[in-house]
Amino acid sequence: MTPARELETRLGPLRIFKQAEWAIRFPGLVQGITGRAAGLDFGTARLPHSHRPGTTSDGWPLLQSFPGIRHVARCRQVHGADVITYDDCSHADVALLGHADAIVTARAAVLLTVTVADCVPVFIVDPGRKLLGLAHAGWRGTAAGVVASTLAAMRRLGAEAGSLSVHLGPAICGSCYEVGPEVTAALGGSDETRHVDLRAHIARQLVAAGVKGERVTASAACTRCDSGSFFSYRGGDRGRRMCAFLGWTGS
Repeated sequence: MTPARELETRLGPLRIFKQAEWAIRFPGLVQGITGRAAGLDFGTARLPHSHRPGTTSDGWPLLQSFPGIRHVARCRQVHGADVITYDDCSHADVALLGHADAIVTARAAVLLTVTVADCVPVFIVDPGRKLLGLAHAGWRGTAAGVVASTLAAMRRLGAEAGSLSVHLGPAICGSCYEVGPEVTAALGGSDETRHVDLRAHIARQLVAAGVKGERVTASAACTRCDSGSFFSYRGGDRGRRMCAFLGWTGS
């Protein structure tokens, strides 16, 4: 797992943090996570089809303003390991799919999204085949195998583990993430462990699944430590979320 720098940019009023190296290596890739901004978030209680002007749900339609993006896809997250394959581009605006914690696609002009506020956004790219996967991985989803399920869904689309690049985005760090014995037990740790580095745990899962270790990067940003840039569930932002997104631009 290699540390990676997040580059801050803007999309209108949205603060965007993206993997700086990927922005150079993968032309046409739209990747990043929104940051804390006044009056804007992607809270799970606010569905994209019910947004009203002036409310905090206004972040959803803003995502459609990325050049080369025509469709935005999200799922109703349940902290599990189910994956949705997005192949229906008949949806207009923001498509709310079924209950799942990851989405994969072989389509261009589609922006995959998950919402997070301490959990790990897992960005997966097969640049040669233009395949994408995006997962929401908290401790429950990680223990349930959401990363392995996402890789399996991408393999069904034709991806090969050795060709993948993966970025583990801003999330709560191991020093801030103090947990109980039920969490460490679910993740295969010892009873003495009280702090969990979810990104390091996920990186080990990825390598065990055949992803090359040098192609796994992790953000150094902690959502709990950097409360000025990110929402944090542990930090008191119980109803507020950032949106992680991933897509290839299309004509």
